[in-house]
Amino acid sequence: MSRKLIIAMAILSFAFAGTTFAAVENIKVSGDINTEAVTRDLSFGNSGSTSTNDEQYLFSQIRVKLDADLTEGVSAVISLLNERIWGEEANDNVDGNTELALDLAYVELQEFLYEPLTLVVGRQNLRFGNALIIGDPDTNRYASDKVFGEIRDLSLRKSFDAVRGILDFAPWTIDVIYAKVEENALHSNDDVTVIGANAAYDWSSYNGVTEAYFYSVDNSPRPTTASTADSKDKVYVLGSRAHADLNDNLTLGLEGAYQFGDYRVVDASNHRHLNAFAVQAMAEYRLLDAKNTKLGMNYTYLSGDNDNGDGPDISDDAYNGWNPLFEDQSPGEVINILFDNTNMQYWQLSASTMPQEDITLGINYIYARLAQDNKGDTIDDGNSGGKINVNRDDKEIGHEIDLYGVYDYTEDVQLKLTGGWLIPGNLFADSNDNVGYSLRAGMNVNF
Repeated sequence: MSRKLIIAMAILSFAFAGTTFAAVENIKVSGDINTEAVTRDLSFGNSGSTSTNDEQYLFSQIRVKLDADLTEGVSAVISLLNERIWGEEANDNVDGNTELALDLAYVELQEFLYEPLTLVVGRQNLRFGNALIIGDPDTNRYASDKVFGEIRDLSLRKSFDAVRGILDFAPWTIDVIYAKVEENALHSNDDVTVIGANAAYDWSSYNGVTEAYFYSVDNSPRPTTASTADSKDKVYVLGSRAHADLNDNLTLGLEGAYQFGDYRVVDASNHRHLNAFAVQAMAEYRLLDAKNTKLGMNYTYLSGDNDNGDGPDISDDAYNGWNPLFEDQSPGEVINILFDNTNMQYWQLSASTMPQEDITLGINYIYARLAQDNKGDTIDDGNSGGKINVNRDDKEIGHEIDLYGVYDYTEDVQLKLTGGWLIPGNLFADSNDNVGYSLRAGMNVNF
């Protein structure tokens, strides 16, 4: 190799090294590590082998995030995530459970072609309002197949493959989204696709906001009891939300949404018109005392269908069951494991206080009922894949009490305890009317 070539390679190496170093200076590295020990019994007294009793395990969730500021108005974000149960590295049923999966990967272009427009392209979090419609691509109850079934309700995977345009016409902000939730067989007939818009108006007083939204979902997802979607399966959602601090003490919020379109039932040739709705009302009262005490109330109604949908002439009948779509809500620790966010109404009362500056204690009480009578003899017991015996034509799910405590060990480290107990109502058969519970203890570290 000639001396000139060696010198040229050395010069290029230093040049590339300088360029790489300059880029690294613009990258911020952050992340968190969450570790929890869990014990759960969701068999509700079932002594049979179809339901798992007394699950006990430890799991961890690790995220590493890179934020890069590039040229003016251009930035990129990459986040990697690993969720696994300790000691399960050799589990053949979960692909890549010891690997870091792609959680976020998007580019943000500010003032893209037009000053008020910001364009975000790639895998990103989408969450609007209280996440009644958009918040989690597989809902708060489920998760990717790469996540162990036992922790699917606790998964941190919330990202969508999407294009999002944000128009800032203060006090108006308009979000327009296109998301590909499922590609499946690489042709359009079986994709799950979301197109929609969310318009928000900032009151500039009372910390108030009013939102209106419309979403169109092709081949919409639904509870697991329903059949696979097809090209005629479409759900349209029209809704509105308002939220405001009436004074320093009191916050009120209200949201309502209506679903229409076509819903596929038992077989590919049988569709029903969708006619469903949801209503949520909330209130929070702050005592403004030294312990930062808060009281809360929430009421939610999610419509259900009063027909099994398997009759000979049902294609002309409306289907009234609310489709959970991409919700990211939890009525209660245990109820969220057992029931999809549909055909339900629940009342929730909450309270929290800080007896010390670094300790937060809280309690949630939930009373839940089905919106329409139950049609089956069993329900899934959640993450273990077993069955719980229930009564037909009964609505009362029961009473749940959730307790939690958080200790801020340092500004970067939190220790936490969470417990949920469901006292079964009349929906549960006599053979399955024991208390079900979920207990978790963990540590979270941010860096």
